[in-house]
Amino acid sequence: METNRQKKIAGVLQRDLADVLQSALREAGTQGIIISVTQAKVTTDLSQAKAYLSIFPRKSRNSNC
Repeated sequence: METNRQKKIAGVLQRDLADVLQSALREAGTQGIIISVTQAKVTTDLSQAKAYLSIFPRKSRNSNC
């Protein structure tokens, strides 16, 4: 079971990681890609974390799909 401290740190990590990734995409001039950090989990001793990402490419406007 996750402690409140783990949940708070995971939430901060999730928001900050999303900001960093979106900024990196903007700086690289990449368009049409959305990155979402769906979940973050932190170990009990706070030494490791896992982040789960969803990456959505925008469909091509010339596509018939």
